[in-house]
Amino acid sequence: MDILIGLQWGDEGKGKIIDLISRDYDIIARFNGGANAGHSIYHKGKRITLKLLPSGIFYPHIKNIIGSGVVIDPLALRAEVEQLQAALSDTDLIHRILLSAKAHLVLPTYKYWDMYFEESQQYRTIGTTKNGIAPTYSNKILRQNVRVGDILSNDFKAEVFQILTRQYLELQALGQDMPMIQELYDNFLEACNFLTKMQITDTEIIINEAFRNNKKVLAEGAQATLLDIDHGSYPYVTSSNTIASAACVGLGVSPKLIDKIYGVTKAYCTRVGNGMFPTEITGSLANELREKGGEFGSNTKRPRRIGWLDLPALKYAIMLNGVTDLVLTKADILTGMSEIPICTAYEINSETRALIAPTFVDDSARPVWKFLDGWDIPFSNINQRAQIPKELKLFIAFLEEELKVRVKYLSTGPQREELIILGN
Repeated sequence: MDILIGLQWGDEGKGKIIDLISRDYDIIARFNGGANAGHSIYHKGKRITLKLLPSGIFYPHIKNIIGSGVVIDPLALRAEVEQLQAALSDTDLIHRILLSAKAHLVLPTYKYWDMYFEESQQYRTIGTTKNGIAPTYSNKILRQNVRVGDILSNDFKAEVFQILTRQYLELQALGQDMPMIQELYDNFLEACNFLTKMQITDTEIIINEAFRNNKKVLAEGAQATLLDIDHGSYPYVTSSNTIASAACVGLGVSPKLIDKIYGVTKAYCTRVGNGMFPTEITGSLANELREKGGEFGSNTKRPRRIGWLDLPALKYAIMLNGVTDLVLTKADILTGMSEIPICTAYEINSETRALIAPTFVDDSARPVWKFLDGWDIPFSNINQRAQIPKELKLFIAFLEEELKVRVKYLSTGPQREELIILGN
């Protein structure tokens, strides 16, 4: 099994890379997260945002698995499938989707819990997307939630109504504005019924049988390393484990079966929401790069914060994931700059540190900068390695020397074909 994950705070361009390389696999499997983050893929000239569906959905020969580590909002998944069916004129794609019976369901009240926590002065505000992801994982751990496989149970409707009623009354008592409970209940059940059109099964068995039959599997992660619930910039993180090892848990696969681990990084950094961001850029330059790079949330449309490349954070992410191959994206957005700043270390309490966990980088940390020459060539003219400008080659060589990992792919634009293979 190969794994592809983001190495920063998300939005690195994972979707495009997975879409490109997924044609070489038999199964694409999503292992974590929910519909709280999307990634955009250009398919036959159309910009399509996927939130829950694995990126192999565009290929008829690929099975697309949503694993047990994912939390599934039935309404969001139904909307995504129906929109994709219409956009691609492909009604058969629903039969290429397999849902883990063990994946947990996002109940409609969970979004209102998210809203309450974010808007209440009694709780920490971290800037979530208010999609109910954290409450779902919380109730999963409390063993008070329902799973996809429960949809097929005779007791499902009664159990859901009991949970919704209890939570509805609790939210009302806290002063949270709510729609009618019957509306929430009916819409949820209708969407759950739609999920039965897909194959609900023990996906871990299917994946392991595929290995025995020499099939190729690519595990796809949502969000990114520095948003990992345990190892990211807590508390400003997502609610699941996002690192490569989480693919084994989220899909039910032995670590012995892992082969390549692809890590995707931009040539600069972005993040959405609150939290540490020592290399952040503000003002007109940040606005220029944001507009040039289309740095707005695929799902929320929120403007992303912009910063220079952070090598200490990147080294940390590579260490956690055991990255074998790097993918560099968005270098084209830096075209035209006379020099490119890169943070190579931090000065903290008079100590220089080139590798540090992001949680311990605060406002007192001072970035140590390395300035490399910029490049100024239209990336539309670059379609092979020999055409890469000298300055960008030196930029890549510097990264490889610092990070001790080769850059295998260089993205030269948002389209699927805009990619150069640099390594074997």
